[in-house]
Amino acid sequence: MRFIHFMLIVALLFTAFGPDCQAAAKKRAAKAQPAQKAESAQPPAPEPEPPQPAWPDTPAGEAGRAWASGDYGRAREIWEKLAAGGDAHAMNNLGVLYDSGLGVEPDPGRAIHWFAQAANAGNPSGMSNYGRMLEQGRGAPANPAEAARWFDQAARKGQAEAQYNLGLLYENGRGVDRDLTAAAAWYSRAASQNQREALARLGHFYRIGRGVSENQERAALLLYAAAMEGSESAIDELEQMAKDNPKRADAILFGQKLNESRRDEMRAALKKAGARTKREDNQHICDIYDSATVVPGSSEMAICYGPDSRLGFLKIDYPAPDSSRADTIYKMVESRFGEPTAGEGGDSRLWNLGPVIVATKYAPAHRQMSLMYMAPRVYHKTRGS
Repeated sequence: MRFIHFMLIVALLFTAFGPDCQAAAKKRAAKAQPAQKAESAQPPAPEPEPPQPAWPDTPAGEAGRAWASGDYGRAREIWEKLAAGGDAHAMNNLGVLYDSGLGVEPDPGRAIHWFAQAANAGNPSGMSNYGRMLEQGRGAPANPAEAARWFDQAARKGQAEAQYNLGLLYENGRGVDRDLTAAAAWYSRAASQNQREALARLGHFYRIGRGVSENQERAALLLYAAAMEGSESAIDELEQMAKDNPKRADAILFGQKLNESRRDEMRAALKKAGARTKREDNQHICDIYDSATVVPGSSEMAICYGPDSRLGFLKIDYPAPDSSRADTIYKMVESRFGEPTAGEGGDSRLWNLGPVIVATKYAPAHRQMSLMYMAPRVYHKTRGS
């Protein structure tokens, strides 16, 4: 399992985008503009579209199992047969193999051929991937205006990568007239699907008031969501936001500075403090403790580490039979770190300390209050077991 961070409220993302702004996002300009340097990452690499597990007992399912096991040659054989029969998903997947050099020599020409076949057959991922190749000038001369057309078609079908890529073109005036409002609207649509780069870019827009009204709280929530998915630009921006605001206390527990602590150091500190161990096992990413003796009023603590043993996540659970108990814990956190940076209603709050994010989450149905510390540069590498 993976510990769940704040869920972004979709309504929050769209508050700034009424009918006028959404209409702006729908305008198409056919004139290509001179190339400009993008301010964010290049469009993400493509992903194949094998059937969803559990794999069905079909040729497509067999190809999916072959892909998942790394047998790209077998997957290619099956997808070629399916593509010959008009399967648009298989066409897109063949493009991914040739684009990424999986089981074959990288071949942008063959990749764009298959992406074009998938796009013309109506496959949204094929449309997005075809647009990406055209925008980058890979396998064919660069044609940003045509790329924008394909991104637009895929974006209207709900393809999140295309929505992000279209926003990027609008932001930079590449293939379309520069339109920051339209860029923000498309980033918002992609962000509502948890598209990492869109979350980061929209967070940046809210932070500086580009294409939307400046809103530091929304910026923090969006950048936080992107950072938890491993966006380096979002992590950097959160750290800069923390530096731009009054200094907050460091996140220190059991004598350990959480953004610097490692597994052996934290275990030694907890042993010295008298924590009761439920599980300390290097085969699991999370150590679990009965925390009542070391954190008064709490019941359990989980501490999770990245591949290099750096601490990525620490969660302390408190019984909270009613909201007054939850409010007491919240005030305790506020007394240490100051007013929260952002919140999602009265039950969830977040403090941006820069290298560490602190959050509280009250779950009335479970009669529980959780206090969480997350080191973004490590957190996204943690996976539960």
